[in-house]
Amino acid sequence: MPQLPEQQTYTLPPAAPHTNHGRTPAAWLLMLGVCLGFAVTGIGLILSYDWLALTGVGVVVLAVVVSLVLRGMGLGQPAPTPVQREEKDWYSA
Repeated sequence: MPQLPEQQTYTLPPAAPHTNHGRTPAAWLLMLGVCLGFAVTGIGLILSYDWLALTGVGVVVLAVVVSLVLRGMGLGQPAPTPVQREEKDWYSA
């Protein structure tokens, strides 16, 4: 008589959190600020103007800081929340 495998119940992985692929005001400001800063820095390096190159670096740093502030204000993508599981998933050892 063949042995039948023991019936098991499986739990599905949690649903993926809502993502917006970075389409937030904080992400757009960071992208524009970094692009502008690198362009200004590049022009300053080509023309050998140290003050212009450092201004471009300052624009990049300012864009990062303002983007982090906007994310803290809720205008960025929220941090993912970890899912607490009490039982093992079907694919875990």
